[in-house]
Amino acid sequence: MKHLRWWGGVVAVSLLAAVALPAGAALAYTAPYSTPPGITLVDVSKIMDEAIPQFLWRRLGDAEGKPLYTYDADQGGKSSCYGECAREFPPFIADAQARAAGEFSILERADHVRQWVYQGKPLYRYSGKDPEGEPVGARFQLAENPAWHDPSSRTYSPKQGWRRAAFMPEKSIAMPPNVEIEGLAVANGFGFVDAATHWSLYAAPPTHKLSSAWRPLRASALALPVAEFTIIKRPEDGTRQWAYRGEALYTYSGDYAPGEVNGIFTGDPAIQPALAYRNYMPAGLRILQPPGRGPLLTTSAGLTLYTEARYVLQYGGRETRTGYAVSYNDAKSQGAVGCEGDCTVTWKPFLAAADARSWGFWEPVQRADGSRQWAFKGSPIYTYIGDKKIGDVEGNNRHVIVYGGPQGQIVYSNPGTDPRDPAPRLGKLDMVAAAGPPRHYDDDDTPLPEPRAAAGASTTSTAGTEPPRAAKTTSRLRRFDGRAGAGFYWHTASLFY
Repeated sequence: MKHLRWWGGVVAVSLLAAVALPAGAALAYTAPYSTPPGITLVDVSKIMDEAIPQFLWRRLGDAEGKPLYTYDADQGGKSSCYGECAREFPPFIADAQARAAGEFSILERADHVRQWVYQGKPLYRYSGKDPEGEPVGARFQLAENPAWHDPSSRTYSPKQGWRRAAFMPEKSIAMPPNVEIEGLAVANGFGFVDAATHWSLYAAPPTHKLSSAWRPLRASALALPVAEFTIIKRPEDGTRQWAYRGEALYTYSGDYAPGEVNGIFTGDPAIQPALAYRNYMPAGLRILQPPGRGPLLTTSAGLTLYTEARYVLQYGGRETRTGYAVSYNDAKSQGAVGCEGDCTVTWKPFLAAADARSWGFWEPVQRADGSRQWAFKGSPIYTYIGDKKIGDVEGNNRHVIVYGGPQGQIVYSNPGTDPRDPAPRLGKLDMVAAAGPPRHYDDDDTPLPEPRAAAGASTTSTAGTEPPRAAKTTSRLRRFDGRAGAGFYWHTASLFY
């Protein structure tokens, strides 16, 4: 499957006003969710020197995003892992309220445990330490390592015969040869696209009259129906057109790049993106597309949402399409520690309910004050105090740069300033949180043991003093070994994955 660009959302902003897309308008079918509640979707990326992480494939995770595995010895939807095997690889249990949905079913095991099954393969956790699962690409490396794309390679698998469970909706959906599945973010799901152009496909009732801006997805004279894809004859000219679940399929001339779904903003409620699966989004969120901007993840009131990430040297435009990304592991290792205490005066966490469950790309994370905060693809999300109206992005590309002493204490800080908030608050930030754990890699891209964090780190800051020289680094280090300098950047929640 191609690189899936998941954006999500249902709202566009015209030059005059916001226009909402009616939910489920006129379509003859409702796409199932991509995962049941409690099962997450995680992007697997290759870490690049001085560049954004490169998307490789997508895996399934438990409620905390930890990897799930399948066992090669399992056949026919049954589990062969019991006893010592099940102690090492415990079955991924479906609770009493769980229900089969989409490509997920539930197996009643011989030991009377209900176990999740995906595409006919029972799912398991691993009782030991999961492999990191983020290969590292060299700066000028041209050849791809096949192991990076193999969920059973030792980059991802803790034991031979086991593989990380990959999310592959295209594997079990029969499609015509000129149709593929990709992520359609503004449509909030995984949808069908024209295989030749990767232009998004739209569904509309066959009797609905459309302008010439809508191009029928043609079926050849020899084409035959495939599963839920049928062929209809167009009354206008007698040509053959593909349909999905009874809805005629089209591309839209107003889309200018793969992944775009501008057709949903034409105001015609009878036409919608042809989705195979829809994605969950927490209540109180939506996607806006203001004039002159790409889609923005916002609150229901239209306030832009941001993520905070540790500084990583990166060449290239952060504001270009797909020009900014953070790996899932980096986001998870940081959590909410980058903004605690009075930092939340400037950056407001978007909170999750006490009973909120992880679902798809979304996870609730625990904050130090006991509250729970929504995280998108591992990154907690915030609003910014300086944004006042729909489309404001005053918090974008703001930063905090800090330098530390030999014990990890902050000795110099240079927070980005704002006229409305000339003294940004660092909260409880310290160098260990700012720099993150250094990660070493061997020549074959396998992680080596991580050194222990500096003991006795202090949170004291003497802003304005001269920063110390950066500590000397070794090859294959992800971060400064001595944590001499680090920083955080704030960015609009990236929807161009």
